[in-house]
Amino acid sequence: MNDHERAFAKYMQSVQLLMLDFQFIEELLKIIIGCCYEALRRSAPSLVHFRPTRSDLEKKSLGRLIDKYEEVSRNDSLVRQLRVVVQDRNFCAHQSLVLRFEKQQDVKYLENECVRLEAIRAKSKPCVESLYSELEQLASFLREPPNTTIERDAPQAARPSL
Repeated sequence: MNDHERAFAKYMQSVQLLMLDFQFIEELLKIIIGCCYEALRRSAPSLVHFRPTRSDLEKKSLGRLIDKYEEVSRNDSLVRQLRVVVQDRNFCAHQSLVLRFEKQQDVKYLENECVRLEAIRAKSKPCVESLYSELEQLASFLREPPNTTIERDAPQAARPSL
């Protein structure tokens, strides 16, 4: 394998890893938002009918998923991180694989782009890790029987009557 083939292979591998990160981010957001919806549904009084479902999220773009996540999450820092990586995701999804033949042969260009892609990965990977950690916490919460946290946190005498 010559230098430009090696550089091009590294570039392609970097793009693939990033696209995998972005797929994980999108799927984890859908799952987490769906879990939050379930937690809200379980804790809502019978008078309240909570309608949103995870299937409502399937066709949402990453930007819209982040908006929905912001509605149900207290992790403002992660929301800010996610908003930063949206532009990077758009570059990777729509422009990273559109390389003119000359660029595919240009070792210096490919090496510079790999540095750029590594910087993007340094932002995307912590987002995946944070989302996965949050998912574990939500899954643990949802394993509890419905409404137990409400009953535990608010004794019967302290509840307002309707």
